[in-house]
Amino acid sequence: MKRNMRKWSALFVSIILVLSMIMGCSSKKEETSGGEETKTEGKDYEITVVCMALNSDYWHMVEAGAKLAGNELGVTVDVVGPNAESDSAAQINMVEDACNSGADAIVLAPNEPTSLVSAAKTVKNNDTPLVIIDAKLDTDDESLYDCFIGTGNIAAGGEGGNFIASKLEKGDKVGIIRGLNGQSVHDQRADGAQAAMEEAGLEVVSIQPADSDRGKAVNVAENMLQSDPDIKAFYATNDDMALGALQAVESAGLKDIVIVGFDGTFNAMDSIADGKLTGSVAQQPIEEGYQGVVNAVKILDGEEVEKEQALDVVVLTDENVADFRKNVEEQIEKSGVKLN
Repeated sequence: MKRNMRKWSALFVSIILVLSMIMGCSSKKEETSGGEETKTEGKDYEITVVCMALNSDYWHMVEAGAKLAGNELGVTVDVVGPNAESDSAAQINMVEDACNSGADAIVLAPNEPTSLVSAAKTVKNNDTPLVIIDAKLDTDDESLYDCFIGTGNIAAGGEGGNFIASKLEKGDKVGIIRGLNGQSVHDQRADGAQAAMEEAGLEVVSIQPADSDRGKAVNVAENMLQSDPDIKAFYATNDDMALGALQAVESAGLKDIVIVGFDGTFNAMDSIADGKLTGSVAQQPIEEGYQGVVNAVKILDGEEVEKEQALDVVVLTDENVADFRKNVEEQIEKSGVKLN
């Protein structure tokens, strides 16, 4: 009798242990900072985020947002990018490597929207979800990607142009320094600003590329000033080029020239706070990276996502830059990403 009881007791304990293991392995919902249920615990997703480059604060802020989402959702996030935004060949290789290494989803900011179409086709053929951020692919085939998240660059450029116009008089001359020719992001930012400034009565005397490089922007701005010493403002389609224009202006001993960049990087914020750079059209790179990963996880979980997701911008000035920076720093600290 005792022997039978011991057998039944052992069997009962075994059943309890098995049930505990099953319950422990079952999915439990986690919550984001917004309180919404997102992914189920135990889904070990691996998501690769391919930035245009990793040579500026802007892309490290995108990285911070992606890592923040990964930490909150419990997924593995690998962030990569070329050394320069002009290196589309390296970016294509990174996308292909992500496919070959078995990434569950890819978040891509295409640095050359035409060239990266081939990489998107590779991702599609691999049956891997693809979220595009920051810049759209130059294609009419929307089946190549699941959704796009980014700034409306024409409207945002227009905000930068209107801000410059508010600082100048009708008839004043402006130079535009833009990113690599053919990059739709910089096309749109330049076009939007040019249209707004010309509508306000300003004269855009020159539009020259500096390939998103500060050193090249110094030379471009110097050449513009030599060709037309009456330039009263520079608009640049990213902050590094705006800071290059600032360097050229300071080297020439000029004052009261309005200089506005685009992105809202830390270097730009420092310069604005110091009373040097006039302003910057700040995107939300942290939110961009964050939403890129969040949407990738939703797609992997079988949820529907909006095809087009626009993010707002804010024009940073000496009046609002301190509060904006504080909020950004808090998010970056939470993500654990170290800036350069």
